Amino acid sequence: MDKDVSGGVYRPFWEGFPYCDIHLCNTPDVLHQLYQGVIKHIILWCQDLMGTEKLDARICTLPPAYGSKHFKNGLSPFSQISGGERKDMAKVLLGCLVGKLPKQAIITIRSLLDFIYIAHIFVTLGVRENFNIPKFHSLLHYVNSICWFGATNNYNAEMFERFHIDMAKDVWRASNHRNERPQMTTWLTRQEKTAWFECYQLSLQNRPVLLSNSLQFTLEIVKPLSPIPS
Repeated sequence: MDKDVSGGVYRPFWEGFPYCDIHLCNTPDVLHQLYQGVIKHIILWCQDLMGTEKLDARICTLPPAYGSKHFKNGLSPFSQISGGERKDMAKVLLGCLVGKLPKQAIITIRSLLDFIYIAHIFVTLGVRENFNIPKFHSLLHYVNSICWFGATNNYNAEMFERFHIDMAKDVWRASNHRNERPQMTTWLTRQEKTAWFECYQLSLQNRPVLLSNSLQFTLEIVKPLSPIPS
């Protein structure tokens, strides 16, 4: 250690950082973890289940296809396999297993292949460089939310979408679309006053309150600052 021998354990500079987790540096790697890892294991398992020669024979019978490598001698002759070749193997593997592996094995392998494609397809196409998107991250919290608060329709914002029409779209249309915020605020205030005045008149007549949808939504959302005079 005193002579800086390689392989020694040192006290890292981040040791005392309260919000530092060095394990978060181990981010997923599609090439080495999925293609050179998961796909490699899947192929080995398939060779064990149906035999190397049988798998090679099925791979050989596949016709050449544009955009994919044709394995005319099967998969077993390969010793050093690149990531691109692993991708090509993944494209044709599932079709060569049908009828030879149990249904449960087919479903498992298909699920793993689906995961691999879903995990990287948008990155490969150049649509995204990463998946650091808040709405994608929120998917991780669905299970806990359901356990804590019940079914998702209990707190789904869809039930309040109707308010956008009465409290935003109609208000926008009532303005001249220039310096619209003060106009929209004034319009909503007048709608609220009209709704409460109509309720007051109906209450004096002992008649049921039957308001338009717009006024009804206004009453449900905006509560008066002071009680209606009796």
